[in-house]
Amino acid sequence: DFLEKNTEVFDTSLELASANNSQLIIFSAIQEPTSKTIDLPIYSEMAGYGAIYSPEMVELEEKLIQENLEELQTWLHKLAKQANQQGIKTEVDYSYGDPSKQICALAKKWGVNLIVMGRRGRNRLTELFLGSVSNYVIHHAYCSILVVQH
Repeated sequence: DFLEKNTEVFDTSLELASANNSQLIIFSAIQEPTSKTIDLPIYSEMAGYGAIYSPEMVELEEKLIQENLEELQTWLHKLAKQANQQGIKTEVDYSYGDPSKQICALAKKWGVNLIVMGRRGRNRLTELFLGSVSNYVIHHAYCSILVVQH
């Protein structure tokens, strides 16, 4: 998780890959930007006050998305470099979409043997409303999953 400052999942992945002479794939899924998933009403003189977003606001969102994407790519390559320095062959990737489904689909596509992922430990009520990426992956992935509680 790009926003997660805890490195336990990455550290565990490095240990396992090193101990088993395995390759490592570091993956991050990005939720679709709001402006791409719903039809936002853009402000115009003709639309009047019923519209919410001005073209400037949409442009700002796109700029922030691009900056975040660049930060993500830098972070992924930093992790890969760290792994490579330990002699672990590493690839990085990211995609847009629901993280739960992306992880399962890409793990199957790549033919991975093990998914190592974190779990924040939300309470049951929060998980009920927001869902849980780790819970979905546990029930839908075709391979073994190691969940690192952090």
